[in-house]
Amino acid sequence: MPILRKYGFVIAVLALCLVMAIYLYLSSSKEAKPNLDQNLKAPSFQLTDLDGKQVTLDDSEGKVRVIYFFYANCPDVCPPTTYLMTQVQDKLKANGTFGKDVEFMSITFDPKRDTAEAMRKFAGKFDIDMSGWTFLREDSEEQTKQLMKDFGLGLIKDDATNLFTHTDTITFVDRKGVVRKYLTGSIDETQSPEKIVNVIDALVEE
Repeated sequence: MPILRKYGFVIAVLALCLVMAIYLYLSSSKEAKPNLDQNLKAPSFQLTDLDGKQVTLDDSEGKVRVIYFFYANCPDVCPPTTYLMTQVQDKLKANGTFGKDVEFMSITFDPKRDTAEAMRKFAGKFDIDMSGWTFLREDSEEQTKQLMKDFGLGLIKDDATNLFTHTDTITFVDRKGVVRKYLTGSIDETQSPEKIVNVIDALVEE
């Protein structure tokens, strides 16, 4: 016991440091629960998929919807954000929720150029599982723009170049059809598949 009395304080400090180190490791290795801070009723829509079938938001009622507005001729953010979403897709497939509890939707806002064939070609550049991911379009460019506005998103077209300035935003709609979260896509250098999966998991578990 003399050794314990002599080094008791040092041992106690080392033990405390060990406990703190374990706590910090566990805290940092687990994503914090996301703040689902939005409460906007998602606008209803009726769009056309790659096979020419009509698709509505209500068709996927009961699932978490992950929605991204894009265009196939996008020179910057749309391709890397779509790739980011494929990484999320793979993680959801691994835990068994993709397609079953979660549906991805990519909606073009450039319907004049983004025919079903053009969108299929765009999708073919990525490892996309169509069993839980739908590509959609609306014949009217104005109606698509209005749909984006109803979702709380912005869009500006430069008629001289046919390029768009748009929000690089992934929208999360819960099982009941309410927009619960917006996340910036690939334009945000800190964005990661893990952060996106964290949001989706929280909505699935509700």
